[in-house]
Amino acid sequence: MTNSNQKIRLNDVAEIILGAVLIGFPVAVTEEVWNISEELALGRVLYICLGSIAILAWFVFYIFYHGTLKGTVGQFIFRVLIAYGITLFAVGSILFAIDQLPLLTDPTVAIKRMIIVALPASFAATVIDSIHK
Repeated sequence: MTNSNQKIRLNDVAEIILGAVLIGFPVAVTEEVWNISEELALGRVLYICLGSIAILAWFVFYIFYHGTLKGTVGQFIFRVLIAYGITLFAVGSILFAIDQLPLLTDPTVAIKRMIIVALPASFAATVIDSIHK
């Protein structure tokens, strides 16, 4: 990401993936995450998702946009959503690789697992992306 136009570039995508995998993998391989994704109500998991996105947006607002969105609201929203989306993809790939993403047999549990693991992974992804800024 350049400081002048705040656009997402290929190196930003790579940094987001790196950060998501860095924290996402150790979290994804824990049995506690697998169990809580089966036990926790969907409403609570959606609350975790919204909280993750809100905190992620706050971080992006202050670190990348320096507390001002003058003419960049669309880019800001895009940056937050793309960072979270890339994180979900990276986390889903990890869970799939370790055979803990039951998308066809239990899609609700699969989505809940992705959201739970994405909580810390999305923060790490954005922090790694912000290091060189």
